[in-house]
Amino acid sequence: MFARVVRYTVDPERCDEALEAFEEAAKTIGDIDGIMGGYVMVDGEEGRILTLTIWDDQAKMEASEVRATRLRQEALRTVEGEIDSVERLRIAAGIANDAQSRDAAAEKTSG
Repeated sequence: MFARVVRYTVDPERCDEALEAFEEAAKTIGDIDGIMGGYVMVDGEEGRILTLTIWDDQAKMEASEVRATRLRQEALRTVEGEIDSVERLRIAAGIANDAQSRDAAAEKTSG
């Protein structure tokens, strides 16, 4: 699996507006082949936004670059924000809560 992490800066007073724009972009991004999910994270006091998208393989993540770039730019244009960085990383390990894993396994065996 692979991840694309993008960091943005927006005027703190426009963070809510920026989040609305990212929510609209997320609807389209969710339809791109190969995406497994993602998150939008925000520090409204500092005007920092971070998006994390997870892809099932590197080729599909790379194939999404043009479309994803356009969607990022459209979302930021509405709030005059800036892209600080774009990183592409291989996911090397996962983190799981053991108690949640046990609960999920128990539900499967009892249901």
